[in-house]
Amino acid sequence: MCRVCIDCIKEPHLKKLVEEEGESGCCTSCGSISQSIDTSYNRFFQLVKALIRYNYSEWDYNTHWGGDSYGSLFYGDSNILFYESRAQNEDSYEDMVTSIIDGPVYEDYEKGISVFAGYMEDGQPAGILRSIKSERSRLLLEISERLKTENYFIVEDQLKSLLLKYKGRVEKCLPSGAEFFRARIGISETKNAYNMGFEGEVHYSPYKNSSIGAPPPRIAGEGRINRSGVSFFYAATDKYTAVAEVRPHPGDHVSIGKFRLTKDVIICDFSNSQIMQFFENDKLLDEFVHLNTLNVFMNKTVTPSGREHYTITQLIADCLRQMGYDGVLFNSTVGLGNNLTLFYPGHMQYMDSDSEVVQVNSIKYDYESLPIISDDDDYY
Repeated sequence: MCRVCIDCIKEPHLKKLVEEEGESGCCTSCGSISQSIDTSYNRFFQLVKALIRYNYSEWDYNTHWGGDSYGSLFYGDSNILFYESRAQNEDSYEDMVTSIIDGPVYEDYEKGISVFAGYMEDGQPAGILRSIKSERSRLLLEISERLKTENYFIVEDQLKSLLLKYKGRVEKCLPSGAEFFRARIGISETKNAYNMGFEGEVHYSPYKNSSIGAPPPRIAGEGRINRSGVSFFYAATDKYTAVAEVRPHPGDHVSIGKFRLTKDVIICDFSNSQIMQFFENDKLLDEFVHLNTLNVFMNKTVTPSGREHYTITQLIADCLRQMGYDGVLFNSTVGLGNNLTLFYPGHMQYMDSDSEVVQVNSIKYDYESLPIISDDDDYY
């Protein structure tokens, strides 16, 4: 029997499973006695394969499609699952990996996860498995496309019907008293402090109360979650994310206000992948594609010129509100924390004693190189 401990695991979902369902034992890889799990335990085994399906397309690891071997995913730079460097030696790590990759790679559709598409009855290839994170729900893409030419209420029932299938799986309760932050570029006023008759440092007064709270409907502009003229409460889970979300420039002064919930609220949580509820078989993983596409829509970086993307996220919010949710939690595209949007601003209370003014000194940009159009390539 081979085991792997929580400290030898990189991937957060695998760590969570070992934390919740593992027990003390000797790790085959590093040799420590700690919280660990039997690598043949079915839920662990299926989760490993589901994470491979989520992160990799079959052409990455199927040699018939030009990829490296399935086993190569557990070594080197492509390894997102385990810490190879923690192993006692190469043999101990290989023993642990072999215990996983020697398991079934083809499974019954409703009993496990297959990592290869395989062949049809006539011997022809059945296709190729695309990574879940790069796959998109055709139904949701169709709805999004229809919003370019049709009013949102025409497709509302179709989207709500899909969302109802996930009700109970994406819910999260935020307790009364939970704290969040809002930011606004600018300040209320400044004053020069005097000391012994001499002019001293400048003191700042931040925007407070309604000046930093949700705007009234008459001046509420269009946002990721709200339509123009609809007032929702946008907040962040930390100060840095709140400041980053208002897109300040270097040198700007930014007011920060702290708010707390006045009651328990039930929100729809799009801040993580939710794959832990869909990893046990291929049928569930196919259902997860819809939910993952919703996550992509809600968490997509949108430029000021690309706000037509908001038509689908606003419609998602409309449906969730009608389903009884109090708001939506999703990842920030500019900060490390999460964003919360409450449909009912009255559930938040301003905390006067924690207001703050900060000055933005610099902004860091994260970017990646994109493929350049070349005369040597074919395009369509």
